[in-house]
Amino acid sequence: MGRLAWTAVVALALVGQIGAYAAKPGPELGANEVKAGEEAAAQVAKEYKLSDNAADLKRVREIGAKLAAVANKREVGATYGSPVITPFEYKFDIIEDKDVNAFCVPGGHIYVYRGLLDFVQSDQELALILAHEITHAAHHHMVYKLKRQAALEDTGAIALLAAMAGGVKAGDLYNIQMGLLLLEIAKINGYGMQAERDADAGAIYYAIDAGCNPVGLLTFMERMARQPQFIDWGIYRSHPLDAERVAATKALLAKLRVPINRRATIKAITAEVRTDKIDGADVPGVVLSDRLIYRPAPVGDKTSLELAQQAADRINNALDSDVKMHELRVDGAGAAVAARGETLIRVSDADARLMGSTPAQVAASIGAAIRGVILMQMVDTVH
Repeated sequence: MGRLAWTAVVALALVGQIGAYAAKPGPELGANEVKAGEEAAAQVAKEYKLSDNAADLKRVREIGAKLAAVANKREVGATYGSPVITPFEYKFDIIEDKDVNAFCVPGGHIYVYRGLLDFVQSDQELALILAHEITHAAHHHMVYKLKRQAALEDTGAIALLAAMAGGVKAGDLYNIQMGLLLLEIAKINGYGMQAERDADAGAIYYAIDAGCNPVGLLTFMERMARQPQFIDWGIYRSHPLDAERVAATKALLAKLRVPINRRATIKAITAEVRTDKIDGADVPGVVLSDRLIYRPAPVGDKTSLELAQQAADRINNALDSDVKMHELRVDGAGAAVAARGETLIRVSDADARLMGSTPAQVAASIGAAIRGVILMQMVDTVH
């Protein structure tokens, strides 16, 4: 029997029971969600190659476990679905596929694609994606979606909802069909925009309690918004992204007083100290964007290495604080570079000689390099 024929037969037999399901306090939640999710997980195992990479699985599962522990204890308000805590034994797996995608089936089976692991730039971004999927399960989005579809007399939704409420005796054919339909909804159709926004918010709350940086959700969203080729076939096929979702994420971070330091959750360009061998001596310098921008000469009891590290730290602190282009100043006469009135580097004659240049030229070069990074950061947040 085909999938459509099967759902139609079951639905017709159960249409009269919809009112009863709506009136009861959710028998389809908890254990029945887990059971239904197991059928969907069985279909995933049949249709996809699951990773056996021990290191990657350890990474995903350890991060996921921290977040799942929070979701099983903390009730987070739901704007879609239900916030009622039903502890699940969350399970995390990797699908060996290039899609930048992730999805969750009922009961806490969560899958991330290889393409997504390659796309995230930090454990913080990965944590927020996992927390987003955990929210789908914790807020019972699948059941809620099916109830809404059943109210519109969607035969597939009626059949699935009835089955999850214990209204159908399980059999091999039923298990296969239910698993396929649940997988199709979770992976392709998605839960809908309201559910995605609810999952975004839940992810932020769970991440904070788990000690993860919630800004990872914002940086992931912003980078995805600059990659329309992924939106067509990747995670936002089932997780549609719009400007309102990004704005809502920023607003919630602001409400929770979370500093938005994007550089903490991405592979940011940072100023680093590099030591080169020159005429047999170790000579340290500051490198930014793979370009040497400053070599400090020793002053008093401070070594060149100490001064280089201090200069790199000041530059990174300024960049981390989201310094703007107009807030950076280069003083040619004083050979100094400052941000928001604080001197980052003042180039001495001795410093300039190590660079084979003049103090004013070195300062101008440092300023140009920092402006280049600021410009890149500005482009990265346009969506």
